[in-house]
Amino acid sequence: MTNKFYQWWKNHRRVVTLGGFLILLSLYVSPVIKEAKYKNTCIRLSEKGALNKFNGDNIGETLLKETGLSIKDLAKIEGYKNCL
Repeated sequence: MTNKFYQWWKNHRRVVTLGGFLILLSLYVSPVIKEAKYKNTCIRLSEKGALNKFNGDNIGETLLKETGLSIKDLAKIEGYKNCL
């Protein structure tokens, strides 16, 4: 019994080790991916809210002229600021 297991381990140790490493790496990275998903959702929703607010309010031509950005670009910046 021991000899068969040793022979199997000798033939498959690289695959088993690599598979174990990949599983542990995926468990380690999974929360980071989940957090990035949540952040992207937050940015998208915050950008929509800011776009509606900027379109509804008169943010002033001076702000648009000073920055050289469109209302859509300002809404993107606001969305990123809200979700940091």
